[in-house]
Amino acid sequence: MSIGSKMNNDVGEKVSDLTKSKKCDIKLAAAPSDLLSKEGFALYIGKTPRAVAEMAKAGKLPAFYMTDPLKPGGHAELWINRREWDKYAAQLVDEAPTEWHDWKNRISYSKSRHGRAA
Repeated sequence: MSIGSKMNNDVGEKVSDLTKSKKCDIKLAAAPSDLLSKEGFALYIGKTPRAVAEMAKAGKLPAFYMTDPLKPGGHAELWINRREWDKYAAQLVDEAPTEWHDWKNRISYSKSRHGRAA
């Protein structure tokens, strides 16, 4: 092994460690705020931050962009209202048809004998 390849390997490991640490930096609190960043909301619903941004652009989220008022035309950050998302999710369940709620009737505490000889 040459010194050059060892150095490249070390750099690769550092980059790999850096990438891993970036992924671990964002964690969701036990009781998250009503307003979540796109990264926090992505963790909350199990999507990627890019998917959350696309959903917001398509108008599928209770989202808005905030900028620093002292820097007009500056970088805008995407924020999503988690409480409104949760309210709508509960509303969907409440308004779901009876057929949707029938999943509850298919759950059993006993072992199924379906497909077995009695």
